[in-house]
Amino acid sequence: MEVLALAAIAGIIILLQASLFKHTAFKKLEYKCGFSVNEAHEGDEIYLIETIYNKKLLPVPWLKVEINSSKWLEFAETRSVIAQENRYVTSSFFLKSYQKVTRRWKLKCLKRGVFCIDTVTLITGDLLGNASDSIPVDINAVIQVYPQTINLEETFMPVSYLQGDTIVKRWINEDPFIISGTREYTTRDPMNKIHWSSTARMGRLMVRQNDFTSQYGLSVILNIQSIENEYFDAVYKDFIELGIKAAATIFDKALRNGTPARLATNGSTFDGGRQMVYTQEASGRSHISSLLSILARLELSRIKDFEDFLIDISEDITNSEVVLITSYLTENICNLLRRMKLRNNAIRILITNKSIETAALPQDMDIYILKEGILPDVE
Repeated sequence: MEVLALAAIAGIIILLQASLFKHTAFKKLEYKCGFSVNEAHEGDEIYLIETIYNKKLLPVPWLKVEINSSKWLEFAETRSVIAQENRYVTSSFFLKSYQKVTRRWKLKCLKRGVFCIDTVTLITGDLLGNASDSIPVDINAVIQVYPQTINLEETFMPVSYLQGDTIVKRWINEDPFIISGTREYTTRDPMNKIHWSSTARMGRLMVRQNDFTSQYGLSVILNIQSIENEYFDAVYKDFIELGIKAAATIFDKALRNGTPARLATNGSTFDGGRQMVYTQEASGRSHISSLLSILARLELSRIKDFEDFLIDISEDITNSEVVLITSYLTENICNLLRRMKLRNNAIRILITNKSIETAALPQDMDIYILKEGILPDVE
């Protein structure tokens, strides 16, 4: 009888504590989660910060938080499960009475994009882990990851090097915003452009003379197609991703040199309603940040065939340093670029496909191709 009585009492206690924790565990329990920054670049390390606060006397014996994020946000100090584009991470807590706990997860941004954690799931139960319950919690944490900038000199080389022509203007390999000499100062020139050694030598104020790209606008045209006959998503995504990095690098240089810039592409952003991108030409940190934001949000799918897109925009671009970033060239594209040159545009082409047949490239174009080892060959 004593054994049965003890068993009955134990059973009652188990049921009572299960009922108690089930009905009170989520009461006065506050959970927050967010990124340490709103913006980052590919390769940056950031933090995901969890804060949980038990605002009651009754402790929380165990609590699991199930976090669903993008697989492109790598959690450095925990195991995670990756399924398709998602990464699942579990965070565990024990909370005493009125205890507040903050946990910082170190994340690495592996890829450009906009990444969200919309909700998490909180799971808790009784002391024995038998009776469990769960609730969703809205988080709405968002981070925008800009494309990584690259070393253009280490990535591209002029085709003319392969053709034996060593007297070329190394626009990409050195700096697209080079200084070509000095000239006499005018009242429109800022004081930081004064070249003091030339001023002393000439006996009058002299300023640095910037090359073509600092005096004209900069138009970056990005072909989102990886091959000529491509109707949906990009087949060779690495080509396009490298082109996006190159565009981000050029815009970064434009910002540092105060050069007005625009972006044009036959693709669209994931939130752009399938509208192709053709921005105004402007300078300044706010404008360049908007261009980088577009690059971060670009989808790898064309809206219109690139030749048709180039026809649409070619007449609108004048007095500009045009940089075409593409993984292929056709005769029609080259002819359109030649027509653009007649409108006082300088044309330069970056090709992101190393397997392209260089002997077939036009010799009247300023073309740069990938160096060895940047991307794998494509048959």
